[in-house]
Amino acid sequence: MKTLFWNIRGLANTPSKLALRRIIKKEKPDIILIVEPWMSFRNFPKRWLLRLDLKMFSMNKRDNLLPNLWCICNSRLNPQILSSDDQHVAFSISEND
Repeated sequence: MKTLFWNIRGLANTPSKLALRRIIKKEKPDIILIVEPWMSFRNFPKRWLLRLDLKMFSMNKRDNLLPNLWCICNSRLNPQILSSDDQHVAFSISEND
């Protein structure tokens, strides 16, 4: 299982989205953790994830601030969230029992 962790420091701009897309297409990670996207996930194009066969499965919770840790996975996976707060998201994934 491949994992990509990127402190991207802003995902709202086209060059960042293109760079992320290129890495995803080349490496085909199962789990993608985006740190500091500096944007609301509501403003992120949902079709962008669907085209790459990905889905958002969790974000950290930061009270009145935007989540700064996005957890994305391959659409065939179903991670179970163990805990989440302002500094972390813990999850478990079972594959093939």
